[in-house]
Amino acid sequence: MAKLPERMMARSGTFYCRIWVPTDIAPIYGRKIVVRSLRTKDLKTAKSRLARKSVELDNQFDEIRADQVAVDDHGAAVPQDSRTIRTRFSEIAREHAITASDREFVRRAEFFNQATAEPARFWRGEFGPLPAPADFGHEEQDAYTYFDHLVAEGDLEKIVAFINRFRLSKRIKILQGMRATGNLAEFVATAKDRIPGMNRPDAIALGRLLLQDELDALRAIAEGQPDPSLGDLRAGNFRQVENPEAPSRSLPTVPTAKPISLDELFERWEAETDPSASTLSSWRGIMRDLKSFVGDKADDITRIAAEDIVGWKDKLVKANKAAATISRGYLGCARALFRFAVANRLAASDPSQGIKVARKTKAGKKMLGYSGEEVARLLDLASNASDPWKKWLPWLAAATGSRIGEVAQLHGSHVFKEDGYQVVKIMPASDAGSLKNAESERTVPIHPALLTAGFLEFVAEKGQGPLFYGRSSGDPKRKHASKGVANRLASWIRKNGFSDPRKAPNHALRHWFKTEASRVGISDSVADAIQGHTDSSSSGVYRHIGLALMASALEKIELPPRRGVSLDA
Repeated sequence: MAKLPERMMARSGTFYCRIWVPTDIAPIYGRKIVVRSLRTKDLKTAKSRLARKSVELDNQFDEIRADQVAVDDHGAAVPQDSRTIRTRFSEIAREHAITASDREFVRRAEFFNQATAEPARFWRGEFGPLPAPADFGHEEQDAYTYFDHLVAEGDLEKIVAFINRFRLSKRIKILQGMRATGNLAEFVATAKDRIPGMNRPDAIALGRLLLQDELDALRAIAEGQPDPSLGDLRAGNFRQVENPEAPSRSLPTVPTAKPISLDELFERWEAETDPSASTLSSWRGIMRDLKSFVGDKADDITRIAAEDIVGWKDKLVKANKAAATISRGYLGCARALFRFAVANRLAASDPSQGIKVARKTKAGKKMLGYSGEEVARLLDLASNASDPWKKWLPWLAAATGSRIGEVAQLHGSHVFKEDGYQVVKIMPASDAGSLKNAESERTVPIHPALLTAGFLEFVAEKGQGPLFYGRSSGDPKRKHASKGVANRLASWIRKNGFSDPRKAPNHALRHWFKTEASRVGISDSVADAIQGHTDSSSSGVYRHIGLALMASALEKIELPPRRGVSLDA
């Protein structure tokens, strides 16, 4: 590389401005050298930004010199020596950062104890609001998808860990915003508490250091620095990252041992995260596709570059995969695995970071629900079927708006009487069945049409065990037997004339139920409770829909519906 201009340096391809602090103000400024990223790898752009950054820092140095004559808020001289005061700033800021770090770990410990001791109060948000879709920007939807996945898995410790990271990231963003806008009110007040009587210029100068050092400390926690107790910070080395000449204490990021393959990475991730059988099944297929695309690079994950992931994504787009499928499924899987590799020091970086699908869903592609006439025809077809799963699953889906997978794993023990109502309990099957998320588990009154059709008699005949499959392996890492039943039902429905590609043979019933509920005047909150949909509103946390209200609503839904009523959702 050609010789760089004075005050410029490069690190990992990115250019930085590096300026020595003048010796006369270095004790006041708190360091001997300042390093600021120019946020570019293009030399021409870096040179332009270097000039602006140099002027900006030189102006800061001049302002500090000008402030050496201490004045009060009215501009009058004060007897206290500002130079003497400012020599204490570095130590005060360091102590503040240590306090902020300690406070974060105390908060985490208390939150964990509260959540694990009283999970019901945790889920109601009594220990702090839980993440909601509105809390995540467009670029963060993968994060919310991952959180939704954790909720479906039901592992409380992993959920608490995610929320801890989420809350920490929000505080970091707030601090970054305060620094960018110059909103130092919180830290100026803290500065004045530490040194009463300090003039405003000094308070601002200390406030700026307090903000920056707290931000550095929280970033260290978020990035998983080797010493979470801030040993380096306590020793006064917390600005080491800004001093390229200081010796590095961090451990090597990439191991020198035998390379890790994609298969080995997947096995390690699986052993540590214990994902659901459905996730394992779909992600194994995604890994096979990625391995096929990258070829022999699959034998060493450190050889897989961002360009490879972009090429893989482009291949999926050309194959007409849905944008949501690529983003949440394929890229979501890759991101989770590579982030796991980085966190466990198996790779230096995540090659999938920042890669996304820009394509939007086009008109004419959105999935639809059945019309009333189609539902009536399907229920007639089901009523004449001899196999129990063909006969009852369409009726259950139409009567509750459930996912087919939820009712396909029903046991006889899930059907009982509660508060005077015959109900069905939608819950994970005891032989390693699963549901999509926490809201999916619910108790729903049985629609009068099913009672008339003899559903309770069928359940009594089958007994307490599975209603629609023989038995499952009980292995949570294998597909549950009910999945095969759901797939066979979809094929059977297709073969009987329901061939519209925009109407999923099973799921179109769920679309129909939601639309029909709206048509007959059932509120969204009640329909959500019946169907197990997530209510993301703040009031949804406090709203509890009882059986009487659900039963009254279900009576409004006519089964089979009147023919000729078109209700495409």
